[in-house]
Amino acid sequence: MIIFVQGPNDRKRIDIGLNDKLCNKIKEIFKIEKFSMSFDQKNTKVIDINKTPQDLNLYKGIILYIHYDIIKKDIKREKDKFMCSHEVNAMCPNCAPLDPWDEKYYKDKKIKYLSFGSYKEMCKKNNTEIKMENYTSTVCKDHSKKTRCVNCEEKDIYLTPQIYRMVDHIEFDDAVIVENFIKQWRDSKKQYFGILVGKYKSYDRSPLGLKAVVSGIWIPEQENYPDGFVIKENLDDDFLLHSNLSFLGMIYTDLIFDKQIMSKRNEKNYFLSSLEIEFIAKMQFMFPYMENNILFNSRFVTCLISANEYGDIEINEYQVSSQCMALTRSQFILPTNNSFFYTKKNVFYKEIQDDSLVTTKADKILPSEYFIIKLTSGTKQNPIFKNNSYISNIFTNQKMADYFEQQFTFEKFSNFSLLMKIKDRVSDFNRLLKCIVEDDKKYFERFTRHEDYKNILESLTKFHKVIWTCEACTFINEHSIHACEVCGTPKTT
Repeated sequence: MIIFVQGPNDRKRIDIGLNDKLCNKIKEIFKIEKFSMSFDQKNTKVIDINKTPQDLNLYKGIILYIHYDIIKKDIKREKDKFMCSHEVNAMCPNCAPLDPWDEKYYKDKKIKYLSFGSYKEMCKKNNTEIKMENYTSTVCKDHSKKTRCVNCEEKDIYLTPQIYRMVDHIEFDDAVIVENFIKQWRDSKKQYFGILVGKYKSYDRSPLGLKAVVSGIWIPEQENYPDGFVIKENLDDDFLLHSNLSFLGMIYTDLIFDKQIMSKRNEKNYFLSSLEIEFIAKMQFMFPYMENNILFNSRFVTCLISANEYGDIEINEYQVSSQCMALTRSQFILPTNNSFFYTKKNVFYKEIQDDSLVTTKADKILPSEYFIIKLTSGTKQNPIFKNNSYISNIFTNQKMADYFEQQFTFEKFSNFSLLMKIKDRVSDFNRLLKCIVEDDKKYFERFTRHEDYKNILESLTKFHKVIWTCEACTFINEHSIHACEVCGTPKTT
């Protein structure tokens, strides 16, 4: 069936089946993710985009309207006081908008990588297909297995530095988020692993940029050791359903205390070991990014907490390139006990020798610098979860009772670490998390009448401490409720 869809800029003719979902067809044709549809131009008669033409009783030739925000992709420039000689409402080559991948603009702003949005626009302009590397050899059926042709023989692999990054910046919406995570290491002197939870938002410091805004760190079940960790829990994000939050990346520590805080990587002088790079590549594959329903790289970011040469703790932000993901998946490169990779394939890369750029074949050993993508990070005080009190990874009922202090308020529950500790105690946890994220206090009032809420209160009753001062000897009592532990004087009401 042929229908017409009128967008903000143009009208498109769409051939759609009676049982095809509107949303899938629109995403395919218009190349957009977020949009709404209606029967009228003013968007008053809204259409459920998850329904089919048959469900909506659409007929051949009907005109539907699509509504979405148009992102201005060009880089705007103001009128140059010295170079422009025209009126304010005119334009010349000195102040005309630039392409979002303009090389000089990035160089002047000292931005090393294109944003993924700019990279896509550049590929569109150059009619270049966006696809991820795939080094797996194809098996031809046109000849015997002993014979090789051009299509099935192994090809040489040339490493190229990735010119774009999927995420430009990592923003923690509260500085205490990282401090509380580091405190887990301070308390135990063992390495910790966590999942960054939050939202992706546009990043205005890079053309068509993207940032990961972190609102909390989930610490899954794990075994912790002074030199590493073992993750014991499946990294499923089902508990984030309907909350508009998602897994953004991971964070882990690499800290040692030997007279001062230090890190092993400082002694060996590398950014990431080959084992770490392989780990990051596997995690990025676990949380892939799909472009037009085809696997293309990942938005999953990595934060490494380590120490610099002066003993100061710092955050290092990384991703690995799509080439690295493809090579590790095919097991064409294998990690070693240092920062180099081992390979048996014909891999070529460029390096500087005698002030000139030379193509070098990897002689079994391959440097890892080609695979590392550097990001930036910062904090901005705008937390979703209002309570940032530290909660230890070992969180007993006694510690929970001490945290609440018999004040089971919305503000006390607005703590991401606390919510992660009680998520298995609440049957409709997704709804509780959503109400905290959306600041929905009306639903929270309904939750306080729920059986799960009453069970939490009941389980903490016997752990509640009543601290009072004896009027006779001024001793501060914590355990005895009725009489002073020292002099035996009865407690006065």
